Amino acid sequence: MTRVTGRRSCRQWAWLLLSTVSAILKAKGKGVDHMELMKAIYERRSIRKYTAEEIPLDALKQILEAGVMAPSGMNLQHWHFVMVRDPEMMEKCQEIMIRVSDIFRPALEKRFTRNPHIVQETGEFLTTLGGAKVMLFAFLSKKEFNDSIPAVSGVCAAIQNMLLAAWDMGIGSCWLTAPVAAKLDHEYEELLAPDKGKFVGCVTFGYPDEMPVAPPRREGKYEII
Repeated sequence: MTRVTGRRSCRQWAWLLLSTVSAILKAKGKGVDHMELMKAIYERRSIRKYTAEEIPLDALKQILEAGVMAPSGMNLQHWHFVMVRDPEMMEKCQEIMIRVSDIFRPALEKRFTRNPHIVQETGEFLTTLGGAKVMLFAFLSKKEFNDSIPAVSGVCAAIQNMLLAAWDMGIGSCWLTAPVAAKLDHEYEELLAPDKGKFVGCVTFGYPDEMPVAPPRREGKYEII
């Protein structure tokens, strides 16, 4: 005799959960259609010039929630994020970035000898932050993870989630690691997240005031065996 228990299989539960999450997201979006993932991946650009329009607090929370949904080694979730929107704190962060620009400039000049305009544009962005009024700072959550490649990989996966989530809402961003190259990363650690581990990177957020063309992707960067 076949016994009918009414119990769902793992696959059925997974599908039910996915459908529920999708419905919640649509409800939160108040009927606004979200772009498809592949479209966001292919069309997202690094934005270095923003309008003065403020990003709603709810949108910033959604971006952060997307970040913490990223995978991490052994599910340790070794990240700590600080979203800065307070004008006074943003000014302090920008002051550090101005010094980053000065220190980083020789490296840019060496790298882009044939493209001095890139050096100029990058310097201007680092000193002005493109007019961004919001920045995210990413840290490893514990000092013992400071030299762990898997831990850094998890934080980077979370940052990518946030870039895509922001783009899906029409919000531009630019991922920055120049403070690490300039060896001023410790200043952001002390200012924003003492005892939260090493600085990994930061991201400017804002509504785009430009739409740069995607640079061509180089051939031979992957293979299938």
